[in-house]
Amino acid sequence: MKASALELLGMLGACGGAATAVIARDRRVQVAAMAAALVIAPILVAGDVWDEPRVIDFRHSPAQIAAGAVLAIGALVLLTAAFRRWPGAFPVLAVAVLPLRVPLEIGGETANLLVPLYLVIAAGVIARARVERPPRSEDAWPTRLRWALGATLVLYAIQASYSVDVPNAIENIGFFLTPFAVLFALLADLDWSAALLRRTLIAVAAVAAACALVGIYQYFARDLFLNPELFDANELHVYFRVNSVFFDPNVFGRYLALALAAIAACLAWGGERRELGIGVAAFALILACLALSYSLTSFAALIAGLATVGILRWRWRGAAAIAAFGVVSLAALLIAGGTPTSDIQTDRSIDSGHSDLARGGLVLFGLLDPEPPGAGVARPPLAGEDVGRPIAGYGSGSFGRAFFDHIEPARTTVSHSEPITVAAEQGVIGLMVYVALLVCALATVLGASAGASLARAAVAACFVAILVDSLGYTGFAIDPAMWALLGLGVALRRSPPGSSATIPA
Repeated sequence: MKASALELLGMLGACGGAATAVIARDRRVQVAAMAAALVIAPILVAGDVWDEPRVIDFRHSPAQIAAGAVLAIGALVLLTAAFRRWPGAFPVLAVAVLPLRVPLEIGGETANLLVPLYLVIAAGVIARARVERPPRSEDAWPTRLRWALGATLVLYAIQASYSVDVPNAIENIGFFLTPFAVLFALLADLDWSAALLRRTLIAVAAVAAACALVGIYQYFARDLFLNPELFDANELHVYFRVNSVFFDPNVFGRYLALALAAIAACLAWGGERRELGIGVAAFALILACLALSYSLTSFAALIAGLATVGILRWRWRGAAAIAAFGVVSLAALLIAGGTPTSDIQTDRSIDSGHSDLARGGLVLFGLLDPEPPGAGVARPPLAGEDVGRPIAGYGSGSFGRAFFDHIEPARTTVSHSEPITVAAEQGVIGLMVYVALLVCALATVLGASAGASLARAAVAACFVAILVDSLGYTGFAIDPAMWALLGLGVALRRSPPGSSATIPA
């Protein structure tokens, strides 16, 4: 079912407002665009799910609705007052709650939503509305990055108009792209002092360490939260994967990898002995829990992040040392994973069938031919069926539906490789914007003497890590960490090395 006129108008309004917030330099225009985007996005999602049984049941519970509204408004008022009183609290709290989801039961079904982050973003916009500041100049690459992000948002809304899975596109716009773009705009406009950067890093390390402790507890107690399917899968393994307070152990591993990359940058640039000792302890704790997630893509992301730190700090000698560490770590992870002993266990190995999803995505794009009947797929394409759509793809958010209809009736939403997902959903048109975004982002975080600043080196390492992870798993544009890192990268690019935005060694 194609998008209706109202749905298309809502998607264009939400993404257009978010894109304006990212690109606009006038403060009043930017704040107005942020507010419009954050108002339209939830209305868009609500309209899409309004007639679903779980929402109908919830609509008939006025006490629940009233309680939720009171709690949300109260939290919003308190956060807004705090951000007006202490402006530096916004970035610290935004980064601290970045990965935290709240399980909400609606109509008998549980949805894990980034409610704390949404409230912090909304309060940040309200608090910012009263701040008057003239536009500040930026060099070429951050400006190009802003336009690439804006183009990504608008194109996603346009290509959702013909998507074979409009509801999923609406959810991506409402829950991810719109609020995260506003987060980028808020963080990119901040003045990051050394003290603020220090507090933000402490928040990242503290939350990651707390999540790691939960994961270690799960390992020894053989207990899991939020994801019963993972518990069932662990029964078929010789290893036990943990997910801490996350639903997906791979997403948990990616978050730990980003925290480790940031801590590694601080250790590489040195500091007081006491601080280095705390950093080493936190690094060891988080690394131990990362191993318990058994996420290959997260380990690859960590190695890429550490290699970036090594190159920026010690050039190629550092990268070589990190590469050796990575080879040993990956070998240990594979050995610890054991050898599958049955067909069922093979289906639930660490790879989890990602190669089949990636191949299916390339078939949908038109780069590979469909497998003939009898080749092992549950539902091969019919004879003469034209599957590949290389120019414009199947539409934004459509991968899962297109894969189910044309490749195999399997439950999925992405190919677990961001460029393949983009190719299948948005075709060559989307790939061109995606590549432009990567070029502008890498040039922004890695260019202009990134290695001269500890803060910029940490941002570069984390961004490279999340980029590598997205190539083997998923969650690039729909990961709040990506938008937060780019916002911080733009802000730090505005402050030359050696300024107050550089944490001294």
